[in-house]
Amino acid sequence: MLRQSILSSRVATTLLLPGLFVFLWSTGFIGSKIVTQHAPPLTFLIIRFTLASIVLAPFIYKLQSKWPDRISDYLHSAIVGVLVHAVYLGGVFCAISLGTGAGISALIVGLQPLLTLCLAVIFLNEKAGVQKIAGLLVGLLGFAIIITERTSSETLDTTGLLLCTVSLLGISAGTIYQKRMITSIQLLPGVLIQYIGAALALLPAAMLLESFEINWNVEFVFATGWLVLVLSIGAILLLMLMIRSSEVSNVASLFYLVPPLTALEAFVLFGEALSPLSLGGMLLCVAGVATVMHESNSSK
Repeated sequence: MLRQSILSSRVATTLLLPGLFVFLWSTGFIGSKIVTQHAPPLTFLIIRFTLASIVLAPFIYKLQSKWPDRISDYLHSAIVGVLVHAVYLGGVFCAISLGTGAGISALIVGLQPLLTLCLAVIFLNEKAGVQKIAGLLVGLLGFAIIITERTSSETLDTTGLLLCTVSLLGISAGTIYQKRMITSIQLLPGVLIQYIGAALALLPAAMLLESFEINWNVEFVFATGWLVLVLSIGAILLLMLMIRSSEVSNVASLFYLVPPLTALEAFVLFGEALSPLSLGGMLLCVAGVATVMHESNSSK
């Protein structure tokens, strides 16, 4: 009985949680595209982080979650929030709002699994076997095929390139920092502190660069609610939970699965065509992630 329970727990960790995370994360594409048409990017993100904090607070109180005892724990959580939420999302949203193509942005940020693996080897002493490296490279190839296929001729200016690169560095560094520095903080208080830190970090930039003008309508409200509840609550909690329980390079590799799933969702919902080349890229993404996961499970 105990062995079956342990096996079921491993299945949930290795299959169910990653699968649910990839699905939830992939739905952010449509919502993000909508909200940037009605609000400045940094202003919207401040609203998103504030609303997410308000939603989390009653759960923390109801569950009697324990707040950190040390000031340093608050600081570490806030730093993760700045890197993973403010820098990553802020860079991507601003790049897209300035005209950088979503496909190009995704391709640059898609280098995250490889960069995270390098950082994990350096700072976390994670093992980078041949199988894991090969899996990440195969996933990257599939990722590039999908994005290239779905992206027509897009121009990439220096500002867009810089913003996307900063986003890439932000989420990669934030993932490593979360794994190394935050080990004892309970999940819900930790995420709430992250959102507060991210909102406070973006506020000066938004006051300096944006007008805070928002076109409030049903479409914007619905998309905002979706991004707050599904992405900022559901997906982020899953991401932080997986970072705590698995190697960060494994978690990072899951981002390769987002473009294939997004393409499938667009096909089902909007009838967007799927070419044989895109289908081949999807198979490579799945094969790459499966290879990374298989090596890690084999080594346990």
